[in-house]
Amino acid sequence: MTTIRVQAPATSANCGPGFDCLGLALNLYNVFEFTPDGKATSFTYSFTGYGADILEKEDPKKNLIGIAMEQVFAKVQEPIQYGHIKSDTLIPPSRGLGSSSTAIVGGLLLANELVKTPLSKEDLLIIANRMEGHPDNVAPAIYGNLCCATGLKDRVLNTVIPVPESLHFAVVVPEVLVSTEYARSVLPNHVPFKEAVQNVSHASLFVTSLITNQLTNLEVALEDNLHVPYRKTLIPHCDKVFSAAKAAGAYGATISGSGSTLIAYTDKAHVQTVAEAMGQIFDFHGIEYKIYILEADTIGATTIQNVI
Repeated sequence: MTTIRVQAPATSANCGPGFDCLGLALNLYNVFEFTPDGKATSFTYSFTGYGADILEKEDPKKNLIGIAMEQVFAKVQEPIQYGHIKSDTLIPPSRGLGSSSTAIVGGLLLANELVKTPLSKEDLLIIANRMEGHPDNVAPAIYGNLCCATGLKDRVLNTVIPVPESLHFAVVVPEVLVSTEYARSVLPNHVPFKEAVQNVSHASLFVTSLITNQLTNLEVALEDNLHVPYRKTLIPHCDKVFSAAKAAGAYGATISGSGSTLIAYTDKAHVQTVAEAMGQIFDFHGIEYKIYILEADTIGATTIQNVI
């Protein structure tokens, strides 16, 4: 009996001004295992890591890993192979680091290892985007690096931009839950035309600055008008954390995804100091937090072990 093991990276969506289209893969991973059982008629699950106690209580029929696996079998028109799924969650869930996207992408990869005619990454991205509703997390989870993606009716256009090796990320995760649904509910239906234009210029500057390795531009390029001004009200002391990051030497900082994680873009020399300065703001106000010193993941989700 073969056990398949895959890992999918954390992702930081939006990257400031790139709402619902830009996403960055980070070298922090959720790991998923699948052991087929020819006698099984459904998926069974076991969980370790962050939120394991909560996941164990959820309806297994609604688990994204199994749903994603079923999508692959349906696409290639092969019988579903059921069995046991083990999920080891190292990425804090509901914090804006793409934990749910790793479940989707992890399930897709597990099933893709089992089918006779594996799907391409492009086909996997179409399924993942359909399940997630937007591509800014699932694209970098599949491809790694920085992705700029837009979902069309029956396909997803995606470009992959290599992240400069010198760019590091100070990531601070406060013990504050912000659901994606609630974070979307606080967004406005309309924004002033000038602010929208400015967002286009900042998103363009962000992408081209990474391509040309002009990282000092990120001080301006990370600024956003579409979501950050509204979502930062859901994260205590958000502006103070941003200011602390810049004062400690970061190029700039923003909300990761829908939050509550805050991410600063910096060089290697300053990344530890920046992370500690950000964390000290939460510490001063009595809010528990975790810090991560991360780099870009450059390969995306991958199979890491098949055990017979």
